[in-house]
Amino acid sequence: MSPLKSQTQVRAELSELIAEAVVETDDARRQGLLVLADHWSDILRRRKAVGPVRDSHHYG
Repeated sequence: MSPLKSQTQVRAELSELIAEAVVETDDARRQGLLVLADHWSDILRRRKAVGPVRDSHHYG
């Protein structure tokens, strides 16, 4: 499994999706981009609430 994106990477993903949605002329695509941004925002909030994620190799 690939490593989780860092908070910085998640924020960058959010920014890219929102910037793309702002200039999008297709309403359905704009809505889809904003839904994706909302999902990334939820992921970021949940990760902040839980705290740092340990590497799966340290479980055991």
